[in-house]
Amino acid sequence: LTVIVDHNKMQSLDTCENTLELINLAEKWRAFGWNVIEIDGHNHNEIRKALLNKSENKPTCIIAHTVKGKGVSYMENEFVWHYKSPNNEQLEQAIKELS
Repeated sequence: LTVIVDHNKMQSLDTCENTLELINLAEKWRAFGWNVIEIDGHNHNEIRKALLNKSENKPTCIIAHTVKGKGVSYMENEFVWHYKSPNNEQLEQAIKELS
C-alpha cells in the first residue's frame, strides 16, 4: 500500500499554519507504523524513485512537498485556485506558461 500526500501547506482560504497546522506530518505517519519518504512533489525523478523505494514490511507514505499552482504565474500560492476554474483566456495563458 502506498499513499501520496500532496503537502502544499494550504487550506481553502489560508495556510495550514494559520488554520490547522500539521506539525511533524512525517512523524505522525511514522507513529502509525508507516514507512515515510519526503520528496519534492514537482520532481518526476524523485516521485519515480519514491514509488520504487517501497518497504516490503509496512505501507509507505510519500509526502510530496508542492507549491499550489506551480509554474503558472497567476496561480502560484493563490488560495482562490483551490475552488476556482480558469476562464478561457487564463487557461490559454497557463498552457503557454507550462509549455
